[in-house]
Amino acid sequence: MNRMQRFFGWVFGPRVERESREWKYECGQCGHSESVWEAGGVRFKANAEKSYVGRCPACGHVGKRWLRRSR
Repeated sequence: MNRMQRFFGWVFGPRVERESREWKYECGQCGHSESVWEAGGVRFKANAEKSYVGRCPACGHVGKRWLRRSR
């Protein structure tokens, strides 16, 4: 856990980690996904899907990565 994750966990409790793990970054090229929490981020009380440009850690493709909630 990094400082930001520890801080939000301290303020809001364990539900921050639980909800952040539900949000996944998905690669448009290979379909690889990883949770926001595993990537070092926090996503709490959010409801919109977003797309980001970034590098996939699995295939190395630079392009659109979707941020979606999986329940």
